Amino acid sequence: MNLPVKAKEVLGVALPAIGESYLQSLLGVADSFFIARLGLLAINAVGVTNIYSMTYIGVFTAISATLSVFLSRSFGAKDTEQSKSVIFHGLLISFLIGLLFSVISVLFAKPLLVFTGANEQLTEAALTYFKIVLGLTPFMALFTAQSASFRAIGDTKTPLRIGFEMNVVHVILDYLLIFGIGSFAGLGLTGAAIAMIFARIYGFIRLVIKSQSISNIALKRSDFKIIGKLARSMIRFAVPATVERLSMRLGQVLYFGFIVRMGTEVYAAHNIAGTITTFSSTIGGGFAVAASTLIGQAIGRNNWSDVQEYRKWSYLQSAVSMTVITAILASTSPWMGRFFTSNEQVIHLLMIVLFIDTLSQPFLASVTVDTSVVQAGGNSKFPMLVTIIGIWLIRTLGVYLFAWKLGLGLPAVWGSIA
Repeated sequence: MNLPVKAKEVLGVALPAIGESYLQSLLGVADSFFIARLGLLAINAVGVTNIYSMTYIGVFTAISATLSVFLSRSFGAKDTEQSKSVIFHGLLISFLIGLLFSVISVLFAKPLLVFTGANEQLTEAALTYFKIVLGLTPFMALFTAQSASFRAIGDTKTPLRIGFEMNVVHVILDYLLIFGIGSFAGLGLTGAAIAMIFARIYGFIRLVIKSQSISNIALKRSDFKIIGKLARSMIRFAVPATVERLSMRLGQVLYFGFIVRMGTEVYAAHNIAGTITTFSSTIGGGFAVAASTLIGQAIGRNNWSDVQEYRKWSYLQSAVSMTVITAILASTSPWMGRFFTSNEQVIHLLMIVLFIDTLSQPFLASVTVDTSVVQAGGNSKFPMLVTIIGIWLIRTLGVYLFAWKLGLGLPAVWGSIA
């Protein structure tokens, strides 16, 4: 089947973005594989750290979305000076927020760990890992922002290639620094933290070097100047986008608490389903990147017919592929679930919730893609309001009423999500 030109353009941007996201997930899987060999305490130490790490990444993703929107427009308008200024301000804002999170994480590490419910033993085990990983948060922020600058100009292949390199560097360093080699005994969990940070630093440096060979985004010393009007515009856009991400994360933490109280089997089935469905949700994220990039550039060119075409093909390709993938996952779940557990109740619940999730995929595709579409149009407040209503008034309240109070269990949880 021959796809229309605009559909091919969308697919050309989306596929490498999807690949990069899968590589990022693989990096986490490799980390978990090595750390699991250190014991349950080490696994839990990483788990409580990830609660904050994922929250921070959500904030940096929102800032990067701001950079992408502003940069794609200036790039589409062929305004090189504005493009470079947007990148500088995006990197600066990301670094400052990352530095703030870093200071807070190091100074208040123990209270933050206790807040997650970590006992004294877990707090002590996680403390060094927590301080290293979150203490060097600015590198996480800069890497996320620098990657966004490539995507905003339509280059999703470079972040994909460098993401692959990062994975290789991370796996090698992970093994050497955790377990050691020769006379070097290894650093255990501390080694895992150092390996992760070095991989991120490597990725950021590689992106910076690569960006210097692209005239539209190569920064010079003269580009390092603060323009108050642009900075204020980007901050005004970034605040609602950040609130959207944080409200989603906090809502998840709250209703996860309800699910934990439903029992071990229910919580296990929910976690396995969440892990499996990343195969489809990642696809939606890739098409959202394509929509934001191409629509932003079309707006910069004042080409509104292209805006509609890019939105249409981003949604259609995302909805079809997400639905097909989730249907396949649901159909094969009785077999696939055995990779995670032999508990028949868990496998049965897994199949039910995956079929429920299959029905919701066209709508999830719309939420994922159209959030980027609306943001590319310059409106970050409306997606924030929709997310707050969806997470707090429908999803969390639905989980509380139907799954918890009425005792309808995990299917009601995923029904509320749908």
